Amino acid sequence: MKLKLLSVAIAATLASTAAIAADTQKEETIVVTGSALDTHIQTSIDSETLEQKQASDIKDILNTMPSVTVDGNARYSRKVFIRGMEDKYAVVTIDGARQEGQLFHHSGDQTIDPALLKVAEIELGANSALSGAGVINGSFSYETKDPDDLLKEGERFGARVKTNYQSAYERKGVNVSVYTKLNDQWQFMGIGHWSEDGDLYIPDHDKVSSKQGELKSGLAKLVYMPNDNNEFKLSVNHYSDGGKRQLSGEKNGALYADDEHKYNAINRDTVTLQHHYDAGSDLLNLKTQLYYNRQYMDRDQLTDVLWDKDANGDWIKDGKVDIPKREYNVTTVGGDIRNISWIGDHQITYGYEAYHAKQWIDAEDGKIVSGTRKGQTQKYAMDGGTVTAHGLYVQDMFEFSQFRLTTGLRYDIHQLGGVFDGNFSQLSPKFKGEYQATDELKLRVGYGRIFKGASLPEALTMKPAEKVKQSETKAMTGHNYEAGFDYNLTNLLASDRSIIGFTAYRYNVDNQIHPTKNNSTLSNQNDVHVWGVETVFTYSLSDFDLYANHSYSKGQETNLKTGVESQMNKTGIHNFKAGVKYHLDEDIVFGWDARYVPSNSYTDKSIDRKGKYSEEEIERKGFSTHNLWAAYNPSFAKDLTLNLAVDNLFNKKYAEHTGFGISWGSDKYTSYEAGRNLKASVAYEF
Repeated sequence: MKLKLLSVAIAATLASTAAIAADTQKEETIVVTGSALDTHIQTSIDSETLEQKQASDIKDILNTMPSVTVDGNARYSRKVFIRGMEDKYAVVTIDGARQEGQLFHHSGDQTIDPALLKVAEIELGANSALSGAGVINGSFSYETKDPDDLLKEGERFGARVKTNYQSAYERKGVNVSVYTKLNDQWQFMGIGHWSEDGDLYIPDHDKVSSKQGELKSGLAKLVYMPNDNNEFKLSVNHYSDGGKRQLSGEKNGALYADDEHKYNAINRDTVTLQHHYDAGSDLLNLKTQLYYNRQYMDRDQLTDVLWDKDANGDWIKDGKVDIPKREYNVTTVGGDIRNISWIGDHQITYGYEAYHAKQWIDAEDGKIVSGTRKGQTQKYAMDGGTVTAHGLYVQDMFEFSQFRLTTGLRYDIHQLGGVFDGNFSQLSPKFKGEYQATDELKLRVGYGRIFKGASLPEALTMKPAEKVKQSETKAMTGHNYEAGFDYNLTNLLASDRSIIGFTAYRYNVDNQIHPTKNNSTLSNQNDVHVWGVETVFTYSLSDFDLYANHSYSKGQETNLKTGVESQMNKTGIHNFKAGVKYHLDEDIVFGWDARYVPSNSYTDKSIDRKGKYSEEEIERKGFSTHNLWAAYNPSFAKDLTLNLAVDNLFNKKYAEHTGFGISWGSDKYTSYEAGRNLKASVAYEF
């Protein structure tokens, strides 16, 4: 029974559709089939598929996923939404390191380079005790490559060089990898990636010259296996995307052709140490990880308008100020230790998670050069808030008859510090139930109690301690409910593997709080309710693979200050996605990915600062896009790989409905996506 449960664990952890374990004593083979969503994730987010499609940013990684939307037309502007809410309500990890905090509300926070990525696991909803503290709408877990992933069988040393170009971004890049197996115990890998963007091309639009940038990304990883029971991994990951460009990458392209922008950059440094100990015991299978993660934004010095508020609370200009270079920081230091024990028919996973996050600004003082405060200095360096979190968790998975039950429990403590105060805790039960009704039909239900303490607010608009007047901050709490099924269509469709899955969900978040500009009060903003559906279909036959999925979410929010109830403007959106992959022969594989988002509308309701109530009908125009791609790995030169692709094949001018401007009905501020993008790359292994 232990081997059966171990197979289930592997299937869940790696989002795998099939895991096989053999009982050498009984000479049995056990096959575990996962869900339709698991199948799609496994085949769509791995290093091989991302390489074939020439993925170069977070949108390329996630664009086939149901209930996930990525908007923004520049790499540093990409924002991720999952089940109707932003990824600020999800847990994001890279090699186990939590990505805490928000640097700037007009830029994205998922800074992962696909060139370094091995696989990603996506958990929708909040029904697992193992996803980490603070999950509301889901989790993103990214794992970077290991030396073993690049070394060929019997190879001790290898190297790879790749060059690429993308027309819509004028993006050119070089990727260099070296990897070695020093002996049976030590392995090392180093990957360096550089790319540069020029003008951005948008159909029926002047070229955007204000979003140029340079990406420098790298990964060094050392693997040590002293014996069969232990494995250690030490990795250092650096990401830097910067340039002389408009600061607000999320906004529509500013065409400042004759005006030089100041330098700004989004950066991340992540160091992780992971240890896995497996003694072959039923009671001990231990995983430990420690990490340091720093996200920071650099801004160049400049002279800018000095803003102040008049007696009516309106913003007015009051001279100019010389602002020094600034560095906005959010660091997270933490770890997780968990063990898996098999007791009878039960697979029990239990552990302890802790992290400490803090924010601050490094800068010299600025000097006011005009206005009523001329000659005075202005302080830009400051310390902000901190979060200290602890979590104990346990999850039990067991099977009997046709049932598989997964019950979990988390106890989380969330403490605010620095310029903020607050101490929150909650015991949160989790549950997943599966019933194999027939050989083909599996029914699913799930429940998760939601708990998330206040996140650190936006770093760029940080306030000094004397200007922080914190309100009565409350933790975010709620409930997540899910029900669905998976139906195995393999025999019915005479395929190698085919499955369809459907999920309906509903969750609420009381005292919702968003980090953007919420620095002086850290106040709760809304009570929200979201419901939605997801349908996923996959089909494989010989060298042909097909996927299709649909997702829809609808959310209502009640403003805690005004009492006005309105539709959440990132919801009410149908998303249809489909694609195929076909191996023409041993040398050539090609594919197609498509999306269709129909038009939709909603009524926005609000009360302004003067107490005036208003309603506005918001309409969002539908769109469809098509991407084609192909990879050629010739038999006569297996070390050579050629990739060709075209995204947005029909050069559609469109904007993601979650995007800036269009989501609240402003055409003036709508940020349109890139037009037809021709992509080519050449790679050679030594």
